Amino acid sequence: MGFIPIEKLLNGVENKYMAVLVAAKESRRLNDLRRAGRIDITVKPITLSLERMSEGAVMFKNDQQA
Repeated sequence: MGFIPIEKLLNGVENKYMAVLVAAKESRRLNDLRRAGRIDITVKPITLSLERMSEGAVMFKNDQQA
């Protein structure tokens, strides 16, 4: 994994702190899938979650905003 600019991670996320939380939750989800044997990944889950976020493959819904 190369350098991913923070601007690429901010798609659909209001600030960089929320982007960190979204990346952590996606990483946790990927790690749970890996432990259950549903996916086979060769990189660390956080690396994969950051790559997925930069590609726009992670959907985020903020339930706290009303």
